[in-house]
Amino acid sequence: MRRRWARWFESRTSGSRRPRTLGGKETVMSCRVILWSATLAVLCLAMCAGSARVLTASTPSAHQGSAASCPVTEQVRATPPADPNASPFGDGPWFVNADRSIWTAGDWTSGAKGNKALWIRPQGTNLVVTGHRIDDGDSRPLAIDIPCCYRTGFQATRVYFPTAGCWELSATAGTSKFTFVVRVREG
Repeated sequence: MRRRWARWFESRTSGSRRPRTLGGKETVMSCRVILWSATLAVLCLAMCAGSARVLTASTPSAHQGSAASCPVTEQVRATPPADPNASPFGDGPWFVNADRSIWTAGDWTSGAKGNKALWIRPQGTNLVVTGHRIDDGDSRPLAIDIPCCYRTGFQATRVYFPTAGCWELSATAGTSKFTFVVRVREG
């Protein structure tokens, strides 16, 4: 096979004829080099954009206010009630109401990706969560996806904060209620 290829290549490149470039080995190699170069360039740009995003995220927003103006609810290190339908939940840190019937944990950020949040509430009750920003005139409420029909004591959700800042959340499950304050970081 190699000899046939060599003869064909020699017949195409010998004499006054110029070597074929379309479909030849050189073209394939050139395309590969161009594709790899373009891929590397795109990756470099993406990494630079990601670094810029991280730098901006650490810069405090003018709308966030100071830490003193946001009375963040203290989290506790404790273990929530065991649920036979789930693995142990761990000892937190958790936001917990006074009668320890509603628990949640989260590292809250703003943005379209939202925040996965686990809630522990009385088994079989419907969880309702609302929230609003308390440190700014921004009146957009948070949005939350609460899937239906969790009959166990835990409830998985996704919480969307439209802006960073100081937020008050209220959760209700059956007769249990819980209101707490969190600082939401830029996402």
